Amino acid sequence: MKLTKWGYTRFNSIKAEFDHFPHSLVILKKIRNYYFVNKVHWSHLDPVVERQHLEQMELLVNREMDLEENYIRRRLN
Repeated sequence: MKLTKWGYTRFNSIKAEFDHFPHSLVILKKIRNYYFVNKVHWSHLDPVVERQHLEQMELLVNREMDLEENYIRRRLN
């Protein structure tokens, strides 16, 4: 999966689009020092979004924002 497009929204959020789900918009919110998926505006034209897809989306966005280390370490705290 690849991050194809992203942009900022209000209130420390990011809207993102991914190549496997081109018709669905994903909203990620910032908590502490990383972003996590808050909402998926899913389109019936795309495959069903599963948990592993959400984790991969989070990793890609955090990598893009240079927060990958914080995202990976989140479970250690």
